[in-house]
Amino acid sequence: MSCPDCFRGGAAKGEPKGTLTPLYGINTYVAAPPSESTSKSTILFLTDAFGLKLLNNKLLADDYALRTGHRVLVPDIIPGHGVEPAVIVHMDNVMAPVKWWDLLGQLSRIWAGINAASHFIPFMLKAAPDKPAIFKSELEYARKLKADIPPGGKLGVCGFCWGGYGSTNLCVEPAVEGGSERLIDAQFCAHPSALKGPEQVVAAVTTYKVPYSLAHAELDFNWSTAKMDAAEAELKEKYGATGNGDNGYNYEFVTYKGCVHGFAARARPGTVDEKGADDAKEQAIRWFSKWL
Repeated sequence: MSCPDCFRGGAAKGEPKGTLTPLYGINTYVAAPPSESTSKSTILFLTDAFGLKLLNNKLLADDYALRTGHRVLVPDIIPGHGVEPAVIVHMDNVMAPVKWWDLLGQLSRIWAGINAASHFIPFMLKAAPDKPAIFKSELEYARKLKADIPPGGKLGVCGFCWGGYGSTNLCVEPAVEGGSERLIDAQFCAHPSALKGPEQVVAAVTTYKVPYSLAHAELDFNWSTAKMDAAEAELKEKYGATGNGDNGYNYEFVTYKGCVHGFAARARPGTVDEKGADDAKEQAIRWFSKWL
């Protein structure tokens, strides 16, 4: 999964409006839609590596619920509840430029690296998004949620960084083991991590024809432009799919110029990532408003 930008970024400010409640055996942040909403649909929100420890994720879920009119559920599903946000400061210190002759600066950088590693190495060992046990827990949660959605309602899923692996791969799963009905009715992800290659995105689009939207960071080390271009080329050449409903396939890949991995969830104020994050949020809201 990991690159430095997986554990860097900015911290949002605000007051979360949702509530924490146990759902399907997992503590879940529930962002309710406006009281006048009549939607029966739900969005499953799979966070970045920081989980519910990072305020950004709760505030973004609140925005999705407010703007789409759908309930948004953010399960505390990461083993250990996610990486401590303090790692962001450590990683900033590691990546900060230091003159080669600045001994104290170099020592400070080394110490920051040790502190950061003490958090993210154990995290990767037990909670990498592509571990089978991790995906199993996401799948079980999503299937229980789908079973509880009332008639006429749909299930969407969004994923950021760590969560983008799960949101993408849930698209190839049936609603029940051995069934033929799809589990997911619409998907959005931003800068997904740990995807082995374009074939996983192609499968997400084609297996059940799930409407699939992806916000791509131009400077992403994980999901690169080359991988995205390869996925789009295969969809067009093998499936005759341009993304606009041809042969039943609906998808969009949007590249955010100058943005780095993590921008949609952890943008720093005053940077190109902040504008990208706002635009990616609009992308997701439009997608879910259209398909759920």
